[in-house]
Amino acid sequence: MVGGKVVDSSALAAHVGGSFAMATWLAVANELSLVLYVPALAMAEVRAVYPDADAVLSRLLAHPSVIHADLSRARARQVARLLVAESQAWDGTAGHVIVVAREASLP
Repeated sequence: MVGGKVVDSSALAAHVGGSFAMATWLAVANELSLVLYVPALAMAEVRAVYPDADAVLSRLLAHPSVIHADLSRARARQVARLLVAESQAWDGTAGHVIVVAREASLP
């Protein structure tokens, strides 16, 4: 099994701000052949808040260790079921992050 990490909105926003931690994750992922999953809802949320960060986020998605986890119709249904069954608050982005992590068998 290939290890990795699911990157949430906070990590993406930190990356936009020049986070050393995210730069380190990217370097380590590349060195150890790990995968960093970026859920589409997390990316959309950060792009909405930081519209001028498109170039930085596009470069991130082009990184060889990064996989953009789309929000397919099937995955959207999984997110909705998760939020209804396990959450008392509606947070679609967090739900998408959880679904992607579970699909990839990541903590």
